[in-house]
Amino acid sequence: MSMEKHSMELLALVRDGEATPKQISELNTLLRGDASLLKMAREQNKMHSLLSVVLEDELSSERRIHGIMAEVKDADADRFVEGVEHRLMWRRWRMRAMAVAAVLMIALIPAIYLSQKVAKPSTMATLLRADGVTWTESVIGIGTALEAGASVKIDQGMLEIDLDGRGRLILEGPAHLDFPEEGRATLTQGRVVMRATEKGHGYMIETPQGNIIDIGTEFGVTVGSDGLVETHVIDGSIEAIPKGGKSVTLVRNDAMKMGPGGGESITADPGQFYTEMPPQHGKAPRYIRWSFDEGEGKIVGSEGELASSISNKADMVLQSMGKGALPSWIPGPSPAAGTALSFDGEGSYAESAYRGIGGGKPRTVCFWVKVPDDFSATQGYGIVSWGKHDPHRPGEVWQLSANPEEKDGPIGRLRLGLMGGQIIGSTDLRDGKWHHIGVVMYGGSQPNVGTHVILYVDGELEKIPRRALQEVRTEIDEAEHGVWLGRNSSFRETGQKHPLGKFFRGGLDELYIFDAALSQSEVQSLMRKHQAAR
Repeated sequence: MSMEKHSMELLALVRDGEATPKQISELNTLLRGDASLLKMAREQNKMHSLLSVVLEDELSSERRIHGIMAEVKDADADRFVEGVEHRLMWRRWRMRAMAVAAVLMIALIPAIYLSQKVAKPSTMATLLRADGVTWTESVIGIGTALEAGASVKIDQGMLEIDLDGRGRLILEGPAHLDFPEEGRATLTQGRVVMRATEKGHGYMIETPQGNIIDIGTEFGVTVGSDGLVETHVIDGSIEAIPKGGKSVTLVRNDAMKMGPGGGESITADPGQFYTEMPPQHGKAPRYIRWSFDEGEGKIVGSEGELASSISNKADMVLQSMGKGALPSWIPGPSPAAGTALSFDGEGSYAESAYRGIGGGKPRTVCFWVKVPDDFSATQGYGIVSWGKHDPHRPGEVWQLSANPEEKDGPIGRLRLGLMGGQIIGSTDLRDGKWHHIGVVMYGGSQPNVGTHVILYVDGELEKIPRRALQEVRTEIDEAEHGVWLGRNSSFRETGQKHPLGKFFRGGLDELYIFDAALSQSEVQSLMRKHQAAR
């Protein structure tokens, strides 16, 4: 007998009041476990909606029996009929009660079924933070719970996602991440770093070329535009399972590339991943600003709390060396910006007694820059720099440039170098136009240029094709100078040979240095104050 037929027979018995408690229980179990049977039962029950009419007819019949029996005077007949009537009434009321119970059961089972078998999807993850995000499709609000089947797609920016107590993900765009079910996520594009809790051990990141399972603490996964996958272990261990290959256990500083041919070991480069989101500052950050609005003379005035915190004046003094001339005054990015400075790449520069932000403290540097389209690679170093340059002590200098070294990345892109490590953006600045620059370093116990620095060009988060690890430990107490503009931090003497260039060529305006990590919206707010006419 088919399950469907058996269920319908049980339903008929229950409806007619003939089912035993065991049969009622069996029907209940069957309907709970099969949505199609439940639907059919509901339709059958609907077809028997005349049940109440039938019951009413039976009760009317019983009343008619009462009327007839009232006319019978014979005592024996009365006793006989009373016995029959009692049994009849009991059976009728039992049938009615059982039928009503069946109706109630059918009505209640959908709610029971939905709560137990088709329960509301549980939370897979929760979106905690977003920075610099452009959404590919629908915007997901902060605090949104992501349920089974949820999809996250961004064109750029960074997201922090909590995995319902299993750990946290930092997702970097462009990216596409799905949450098909509890305990796993599918990365189709982009970069993600997972820091797992003990509860999260065993969490799986699926990719087009294989799967990565956490069995330790922290790891990164990237799915490139070419479809190739890399996974790098930052701390702890993982299990990497290439498609068509064997499972491999990777530990700290191990890495694997996975493609159509399987997996292969590669040199670990955890610096390609952001492992933290920029911290949120609770109060207004302090700053120093040089507006370059004087339009003439050799002194650029300073303002802000950081400017007034030093005993010596923090004003910029315009200077020159060798064949160079003093920096010249030019129009700024827009009429509202007033004037700006132009550096000739031959020997013009400026210096302030302000020594910059030291150690690994958080900071933000914002300014407008114009790099000529006939820019030479020897004219890129030293847009803004401070700290101590010592080849034997990497990480102690902080220098922003238009990248002049092809071995480190594309020429003319925004570069932050520490003498030992660097991060390089993707926007070519060599177009003779003004661009707004934002460089954010969010500090920590051991901040790294590869994992703790964000670059913005024209208010948008830069894609970082090249970066290298180097702890940020800017030395300002032993430095021989304060903030330099237009001069390579490694250049000291007039006759010193320097094949990569001694001075920057281009324009500079509206320089800010903050003692905190600004958000993208704050960087954009500064940009809008003097929006370039482009």
